[in-house]
Amino acid sequence: MQITLTGKQVDIGEKLRSHVEEGVLASVNKYFPAPISCTVAFSKEGDNFSAEVTVHPARNIVLKGSGIASDPYSAFDDANIHIATRLRRHKTKLNDHKGKTGLAEAEIANESVYSLHINADEMEIDESAPLTIAETEANIPVCTVSEAVMHMDLVNECALMFRNSANNHISMVYRRKDGNIGWVEPKSAN
Repeated sequence: MQITLTGKQVDIGEKLRSHVEEGVLASVNKYFPAPISCTVAFSKEGDNFSAEVTVHPARNIVLKGSGIASDPYSAFDDANIHIATRLRRHKTKLNDHKGKTGLAEAEIANESVYSLHINADEMEIDESAPLTIAETEANIPVCTVSEAVMHMDLVNECALMFRNSANNHISMVYRRKDGNIGWVEPKSAN
């Protein structure tokens, strides 16, 4: 596994590097035998240190954890405990869903970006509007609704688009402001 350490106003010495490598390998290898990569970013925030750990244990799985403490070792240990807990939960959920269509099966959805030809004199531009950024490819996992919620929680996102394995429609789950999960299912065109 490739482990990358960065420090913003924090000196990454050999002792801290070996502490991080041992901790990450112990946490990740316990649940995933061939992890892909890990990034650990340290920063100084006032009197405290912050550690942000991002682990890529398998294809289509990215977990994030963070910790804040008075020294970088404790901050990393807090973040690593968070990562280990999430890895354990994820592995348990994967075992519970064994035999069903899993998150490892994904397809690439190509989005089209269309250029619009309008005379600039005829168009009003709202400069206060947020920018729209178009992606050319997105991973759309094929899974059940519960697996989509699990995946959304694992990547710590507020919404996830997926192809529902029950009916093969594109659906979306999202975290509502009240903390509950919302599910958007398209209507059939009848």
